Amino acid sequence: MTTEQESKAERNRAIVTEFYDLCFVQKRYAEAADRYFGDRYTQHNEFVADGIEGFKNEFVNSERRRSPDYVQRPLRIIADEELVAIHETIHAGPDDRGVVLVDIFRLEDGKIVEHWDVFMPIPDPATVPHDNGVL
Repeated sequence: MTTEQESKAERNRAIVTEFYDLCFVQKRYAEAADRYFGDRYTQHNEFVADGIEGFKNEFVNSERRRSPDYVQRPLRIIADEELVAIHETIHAGPDDRGVVLVDIFRLEDGKIVEHWDVFMPIPDPATVPHDNGVL
């Protein structure tokens, strides 16, 4: 990777890190979308509509996500030019085992313009055939 590519990756990593904190840690979903999304926002999650309004409708209006018990935490952030991936966990409450997921964001000109995600429930460690965990 060239120095220019590394620099772009680091800039985009910083932008997505700021977005993630404002949106998913501070739960200021609408403000985060307004600040960090581009004019168009393409969504690949089957539950969320395209566009900034689709994102806001899913997150701003979600009672579960506004709950003080709902916690989303990043584990790793990986950047490669215009793509930034966040490996993370979500817990709906203190007794919830949670889910592990990877959010992938694509940026253009410093704005988030596309999103994909993959996720799975965090299994009971007794059911996993190894001691590596899923995190």
